Amino acid sequence: MKQFTSTLTMALLCLCANAQVGSIDPTFNSSGTPGYVTNSVVGTNDYAAGITTYPDGRILVVSYVDNEAFTVTRYLANGTVDGTFATGGTFSQRRNAGDNAPSYAIKLLSDNSILLAGSDYPTSKNFALLKLQPNGTPDLTFGSSGDGWVETDIAGHDEAYAIATQTDGSIVLAGYSTSTVGTKDFAVVRYSSAGIIDAGFGTGGKVFTHIAGNDVAQSIAIQPDGKIVVGGTSDADGTDPNFTVIRYNSDGSLDAAGFGTGGVATFDLATRGTAGSKDFGYSLALQSDGKILLAGKSTGVALSGGDMAVIRLTTAGALDATFNPSGAIPGISTVNNGGAANNDDGANAIALQNDGKMVLAGSTDGTPSPTFGLLVARLKADGTLDATFGTGGLTVSDITSTGNELGNVMTLYSTRIYVAGSTGSPKDNLIVAYQNDAVSLPLVLSQFYAQKQTSKVVLQWQTSSEEAVKQFVIERSTDGKTYKAIGQVAASGTSSLTKNYSFADVSPYMSASNYYRLNMQDIDGSVKYSKILIIKFDGQLTTSMSVFPNPTRDLLQVQLPDGMNGQVALQVFDLNGRLMKFSNLASDGSALNTTVDVSTLVKGIYILKAQAGNVTLTSHFIKK
Repeated sequence: MKQFTSTLTMALLCLCANAQVGSIDPTFNSSGTPGYVTNSVVGTNDYAAGITTYPDGRILVVSYVDNEAFTVTRYLANGTVDGTFATGGTFSQRRNAGDNAPSYAIKLLSDNSILLAGSDYPTSKNFALLKLQPNGTPDLTFGSSGDGWVETDIAGHDEAYAIATQTDGSIVLAGYSTSTVGTKDFAVVRYSSAGIIDAGFGTGGKVFTHIAGNDVAQSIAIQPDGKIVVGGTSDADGTDPNFTVIRYNSDGSLDAAGFGTGGVATFDLATRGTAGSKDFGYSLALQSDGKILLAGKSTGVALSGGDMAVIRLTTAGALDATFNPSGAIPGISTVNNGGAANNDDGANAIALQNDGKMVLAGSTDGTPSPTFGLLVARLKADGTLDATFGTGGLTVSDITSTGNELGNVMTLYSTRIYVAGSTGSPKDNLIVAYQNDAVSLPLVLSQFYAQKQTSKVVLQWQTSSEEAVKQFVIERSTDGKTYKAIGQVAASGTSSLTKNYSFADVSPYMSASNYYRLNMQDIDGSVKYSKILIIKFDGQLTTSMSVFPNPTRDLLQVQLPDGMNGQVALQVFDLNGRLMKFSNLASDGSALNTTVDVSTLVKGIYILKAQAGNVTLTSHFIKK
């Protein structure tokens, strides 16, 4: 058995080492079905509708299930279901027993809490938003109903398909509403970070925009300047559906002066030279230069099949002529698998790499693929196929013996491309890992601490990786609830090297506690928050190390006294003397505050030791 295991491992390593970029990665779920995972989540039919990853590689998948309950499953980085999350790895709940509540979108917040979006159907469909705690249970403090749910009746039937967060933590949902009699319109709703509808946005927190026929928004992104970009399809059920992008100002009004025509940009892609093609926009992405990408499917008028399609817009909402400049219409790029005119190909997701290339994921039913196989393509930054990926820029995958694979959503993590959707009939959830050669680096804040000096506080932090990070905004509070920005520091942008930063608060509160946190902002407008540090000027000189809260569940605040110079080693030991955690801090001898994340420790009593040169301090704390 040992020989078999060793041989299998070596075979997988060889496959991995020699594999073409774009091929399935056999090291994912290597002890199960190498390269992919399938599982029946809840009910008879289910499929992945959203996917995201943690910085440590764990995967969250939100699913549509046929009993229409908000459903999310967490997987470990190796592809196995994480049984410590929710109930056996999956959270699935309707708000009320008789309601249908399908979930379509997911957002992982910086504190590892989770937002899910979709709809609830008590008497008519309403926008629905649910916040889960990091362990997969509802956050009962979110919203005002006491159950973690927030429900918004816009007008008629309303469904949310996309979610984004703004730099202040506000939550924005996009989808459709039957707000005009007989038609669907683009609908956008904004909430505070606490789940309270933002009455200052649009009309009572709601915005809806009619374009032509039934209009459906399916993706959303926030620009660094706070403007909201929404992508989808106008006249979705009509004879001439078109790619549509709308840009709203931060208050919810249309960006009429700066984007498209009155804030709206629609495009007939004229697939295969045929005007009047049926074009469906599904997935949106923002480039660091402000240009906008919308991917989806385009079908010629006289043809039964379709192509993957992506457009790139300038910041003003016009087709970018530098994108696929030699194509039939510059600004538009289409991908057809196998060259057959009736192949039915489509892109349901787009993701940007840190080298400017873009990955498309969806499905195909044309030769040489099987009926309904996964289709993944990569384009260069200029919109042309990247021949170094897969075969001529494409990868077609028949994953399981049951066939009928559909690729719905995608995310990039490290050197993997995760495509999720469904397989078989009835449908089961499917996650497939493809090999990639462009590392997508999450922002990893490896250290954050503060030094209390005579009349100022010096904040210092360190990142071990960054991807498309714009800046760090330093925020301060006197109560730990309401924060104000007191400064900002530019980020390195994208880096795999250790980066060090600092900021001095020269006017801290001398008679009240100073709560500090970092608001870490990406180029695309998304944000993360650091843990909170507490500094108090009370006129007393400390001579010992103090820790609080004690007992603690997740985060231990550590206050070190004056006099510890140079490298300060912080070590956490259990009562058997085993080293459980270790970190180093740089000190100039001033009082220093930092935090220790103890969330992964088991319940018990621990010893914290701080050592700098010949100075050693110890303290005990209890992990609840």
